[in-house]
Amino acid sequence: MKDENGEALPEAPQKSEAEFRELADYAPVMIWRSNTDKLCDWFNQPWLEFTGRSMDQELGYGWAEGVHPDDFDRCVAHYNEAFDARRPFTMEYRLRRHDGEYRWLLDNGAPFERDGEFAGYFGSCIDIEAQKQLESRQRLMIDELNHRVKNTLAIVQSVAAQTFKNHGDRNESLLAFEGRLRALAAAHGLLTENSWSAVSLKQLLADAFAVCQDAQGRIVADGPELLLSPQTAVSLAMGMHELCTNALKYGALSTAEGRVTVDWTLRPEAPTGGSILHLVWQERDGPSVELPKTRGFGTVMLQRALVAELDGTVELQFLEDGLRCTISAPFPQGEGERA
Repeated sequence: MKDENGEALPEAPQKSEAEFRELADYAPVMIWRSNTDKLCDWFNQPWLEFTGRSMDQELGYGWAEGVHPDDFDRCVAHYNEAFDARRPFTMEYRLRRHDGEYRWLLDNGAPFERDGEFAGYFGSCIDIEAQKQLESRQRLMIDELNHRVKNTLAIVQSVAAQTFKNHGDRNESLLAFEGRLRALAAAHGLLTENSWSAVSLKQLLADAFAVCQDAQGRIVADGPELLLSPQTAVSLAMGMHELCTNALKYGALSTAEGRVTVDWTLRPEAPTGGSILHLVWQERDGPSVELPKTRGFGTVMLQRALVAELDGTVELQFLEDGLRCTISAPFPQGEGERA
């Protein structure tokens, strides 16, 4: 509307208030307002829809009834401190949604004035639950990565210490060390491809047998398709590498006629109701076998490290027909048979 001079007349207060309420109720954020006494005197429709409560229930400090108990004191203290100082604030807290679930909100509040006088606070909230969950997963991933790096470094340290312990032929020791690192890297690569969740035992064995390229046709693996946890996979991969290299140097795979079978089963464990992984490495038709006078790294790896990591047993039998290695270990929850 315009006056007699053609100038626009100020809008009626009622119309201005109605348009503000309409704008606020259709805004994609939760909006609140408080008076000079710190008590909230209005909430927009998205806020009320989120909480599932009426305007009367939320007025005053009613809104705070929905704040998570663990966040309540911090939330109210932060609000009061900012209010007393007449400064803007930003805070995060969990608020109970209409379905009873607590969701993380980002709340931004700021003082406002009417006719040059402090009139209270306006604030807006957005749901940041998805962001919080992402941050939590990232923290878990970083913690898990740190744990894995420490474990890997410990394995490398142990492998290096055992490989170079008695020196011998330095070039031979270096080749052995490099081979063990490649076995460790292959296991980690397989786990990375599977997002460090679970890996196929058959695939793990196939990768471990890669060191026996010229004799792969003489290694036969047979058993159910099982999924292994990262810890079990790494330990078993290192153990298989030692058996493969030993068979190539001294065992069945050092001759043209020798062969190896690897069989495994998953057996029920009656007392606990769990399962036991029973894996047998059997060498045949190789050179005559003699009980070694000293234990090399491979034997130490199998009888100490593998047992400690898998919490199981490893039995080495130097039979006339060939080496037989029997590994038995609990099959942890989270591992299992692939359908």
